[in-house]
Amino acid sequence: MSEINYEQLYSGKFLQGSDGHQNVNAGHIKFGDALAAIAYAHGITYEQMLERFPEIKGNERYSKDKYSVHDQIDFIKQNATRTPKKILEIGAGRGEVTLFLDAMGYSVTAVEPSPDFLNLLEDTKQKLFNSTTANHNRYRVINSVLHEANIDYAQYDTILMVESLEHILAEHFDPQWERIKTTFAGYFIVVNWKQYHPIKVGQYANPQVHCRLVDEKLYDYFSENKLVHVRDRSHLCVELSRTPVTWR
Repeated sequence: MSEINYEQLYSGKFLQGSDGHQNVNAGHIKFGDALAAIAYAHGITYEQMLERFPEIKGNERYSKDKYSVHDQIDFIKQNATRTPKKILEIGAGRGEVTLFLDAMGYSVTAVEPSPDFLNLLEDTKQKLFNSTTANHNRYRVINSVLHEANIDYAQYDTILMVESLEHILAEHFDPQWERIKTTFAGYFIVVNWKQYHPIKVGQYANPQVHCRLVDEKLYDYFSENKLVHVRDRSHLCVELSRTPVTWR
């Protein structure tokens, strides 16, 4: 299925209507995957998030306006046991995760093929962080498909994939994973809605959108000889080192 045109497929219109737009309109990022990924990057558990935001226990898509992005940032700051220094987000969508991390003062690189990504970032920024909010604007944008981006993974200590893995063909992502395994040291985090696991090709979306099978076998592949911090349905956080782990 190498004929997929990611740039054409992921238009601004498509991304504005995809998962999480209601959360952004309510003034926060998605709890069940986006905030969870950021939490894992900081050494925070999902259970801690549930304790702080109990409404999502039965609704991981929670999108009412009781909580703001600032409440979410405060939660991360108050509970962090790990501090990322340089973060790569693969498949940034509307940019809410990148902007969240930027607002925390991190160096973030967002990879997103949508030709409308820069406009989406500005729109998301206005909804989450109005003009009175001082953003650091340290983020860097790679407006390209992943397999053509020529990324130096060694410069990062955290890689996030929030609802993006199933959108990238195996033939395009797996060579990148081989490069990640040999050059990257840090946390590699993949998340989706927990109820979306496994995701088959064409499940929940058409086969061009959900074009890659994401299941336990794939997570076994990502976890092999890695230190696993989180593995719960669609949530995976593994730690890579440049020295292969030897199990005794």
